[in-house]
Amino acid sequence: MEIRQLITFRTIVDTGSYTKTAELLGYTQSAVSAQVKELENELSAKLFDYSHRKIILLDAAKRLIPLTEQLLDDYQAIQKISQTDTLSGTLNIAAPESLTIYKLPKIISAFKNSYPDVQLQITNASCKFNQKKLIDGEADVAFMMWPEIHSTVLVDYDLGLQDMVCVVSGADKKDYDDIDFVSKFPFVINEPDCSYRNQFERTLWSEFHLRPDIMELWSIGAIKNVVASGVGYSYLPKVTVEQELSDGRLREINFPIKNEIHAHMLMRKNSRKQKLVESFVRETLK
Repeated sequence: MEIRQLITFRTIVDTGSYTKTAELLGYTQSAVSAQVKELENELSAKLFDYSHRKIILLDAAKRLIPLTEQLLDDYQAIQKISQTDTLSGTLNIAAPESLTIYKLPKIISAFKNSYPDVQLQITNASCKFNQKKLIDGEADVAFMMWPEIHSTVLVDYDLGLQDMVCVVSGADKKDYDDIDFVSKFPFVINEPDCSYRNQFERTLWSEFHLRPDIMELWSIGAIKNVVASGVGYSYLPKVTVEQELSDGRLREINFPIKNEIHAHMLMRKNSRKQKLVESFVRETLK
């Protein structure tokens, strides 16, 4: 087994493509295929399969990912063994879209200025999935938008209550004092695992015995555009709609709900990348 095979494997996982991996690493596609085959022979297990022209990670590949990252981090550290004061390696961060777009850029920029030799890998997914990636060792730091978190295996840094707003189109001048509007117009929102979607729907049912008509979209950007066009209403973190509220594309309406959504930064109690993680935590908490 060679380091280059593991680098090729990790690049395929990141890109989802043999072709893109070959381009990034300067190999021919046949060379990439040969390295994967050599690695599979070494492991006595198949790593990838194909479905509808997409690469599917098999169980062996999923188990190999965290081990590969550990080896590659150690390899980078060995390469820089003479730079004793330089923090280096790769830090894998999992975060929901709302925090990735509207909170993390400033943190990442400041961290990169302080630690230019550290590579950051950012992935987006639902909060529950981010937490699972952290527990499974596929992420080093996970961010969540969630109420209070209780965990015996994770360290939770509560980043505070997050302002939430119910919004409609800025061109919509109707009076929304009547709560029945929630069953007359579509609730434009994202996936069912979303914590603030659940908070909104739970309040509707427990307080008013109402169920909204859901229009489920794939991104906050899409949700904002649809609501701004006058199709329905949404309930989102205020930080994600501040620009639209300022320029009048969206309008905030009052909704009687107890907000319990906090931003959280999570890490494992015992991480192989403790110095990297602690440095990122310090930068985030500044």
